Amino acid sequence: GTMAHSYVMIFTREEDSFKAFARLYPKNAIFLIDTYNTIEATKKVVKLAKEGVPVVGVRIDSGDIVELSKEVRRILDENGLKDVKIVVSGGVDEYKIKEWFDRGAPIDAFGVGTKFITSADAPYFDIAYKLVEYEGKPKYKLSPGKKTFPYKRQVYRYYENGKMSYDETAKWNNKREGEPLVELVVKEGELLKELPSLKEIREVVMSELEKLPENYKDITRHYDYEVKILDWE
Repeated sequence: GTMAHSYVMIFTREEDSFKAFARLYPKNAIFLIDTYNTIEATKKVVKLAKEGVPVVGVRIDSGDIVELSKEVRRILDENGLKDVKIVVSGGVDEYKIKEWFDRGAPIDAFGVGTKFITSADAPYFDIAYKLVEYEGKPKYKLSPGKKTFPYKRQVYRYYENGKMSYDETAKWNNKREGEPLVELVVKEGELLKELPSLKEIREVVMSELEKLPENYKDITRHYDYEVKILDWE
């Protein structure tokens, strides 16, 4: 469970809310420390830890995250609590995370909610199916600004030193040397292969990110990834 400010506020003393929360979650108690005074709350957490209350981490949800996290880390470390994690939440996105790390914030984990489950900077994805082949014959549009490429296609990916280099798109039966990316999953309404588990999906994503060149991971600059179009006539 996540500790809420309202939970802290129903107790007369802040430390009593920490004790009660630790009893509920003895193995993963992360205390919310910014309800009243972040630094004073950290000192209370230290005192409780010395009394035997299990402390996994503390969470900061407001204020100057960089300066507060540094001071909280100092207090924890000086009192032998180097294993206690600092978690930050509250309007977190990739830009804030980068800024905080660039400024040396000693943060161990983030609670990302709103901007994880919604696409704040791109609220919709405009996409449509396009007919590219019918009864073996190529089909394409020639409308200005909306020209499409004919033929059923496969996408091939090429690598250099283990990193993605460029992609090619070619006719389905034009076998290329790259790694084929498109595979048939559903045919005539029937599922052709077992869908992966969430764990398997995560493993694939992490593996693919490792293959992505570092410049494409830069969230402050724009880079175009090369895609070569073959068999377009």
